[in-house]
Amino acid sequence: MAAPAYERLLAVQDLDVKLTQLRHRHANHSLRQEIADVDAAIAAIDVVGAEIAERKGALDARHKTLDDEVTVIETRRSEIEAKLYDGSVTGTKDLIALQEESAMLLERQTGTEDDELEIMEQVESVTAELESAAADRGAKVADKERLQAELDTVLVALEAEITDVENQRVDAAADVPAGLLGHYEGLREDFGGIAVARLVGSTCDGCHMSLSAVSLDQVKKLPDDAVVTCDQCGRLLIR
Repeated sequence: MAAPAYERLLAVQDLDVKLTQLRHRHANHSLRQEIADVDAAIAAIDVVGAEIAERKGALDARHKTLDDEVTVIETRRSEIEAKLYDGSVTGTKDLIALQEESAMLLERQTGTEDDELEIMEQVESVTAELESAAADRGAKVADKERLQAELDTVLVALEAEITDVENQRVDAAADVPAGLLGHYEGLREDFGGIAVARLVGSTCDGCHMSLSAVSLDQVKKLPDDAVVTCDQCGRLLIR
């Protein structure tokens, strides 16, 4: 028959196992990976968005250059038209030269405006790409916010459960002799948290190996409260 102190120690171990499981769930909840995946998707969209924005910036700069060029041409043509009709130029050669320049400028303006129109169409297309990327990003951000809210709710519940089990563990450990508790805690890390096992017949329920006949005979002669360890794995044994 197991000593009461060992039974209480087994209860402490059960609580320690539960705490380990709860803390693992808290640190490695699947929602954390889902959020990380969404963060990665957002980062990828940001890379694409930056590339699109760079293309749009180049197109906007080109559009401005063309627009400024059209303005300069229009200004010059207006000056020529004014000279052609205000009577300030009377020489035939001069008038012909102005008319030729005006015609040349008009042709140049038309070509520039055609280029400008093409650029504007490209800007419209790139803007649509940028808006699509922004919409995708917004959807992913909404997904992250939803997942984060779910995770926050789960974590609050887990933290409350962890606190409750920690309190239970403190109460249970208070009933275990300090020496026995210290021995157990020193072994826990070595045995992955399971440092106490039952002796079932001649078999240690921790390593599932049988004690030697000599060891088993010695154990049976010990008092119930004696510290007994498995001669195969070293775990504390509850008889």
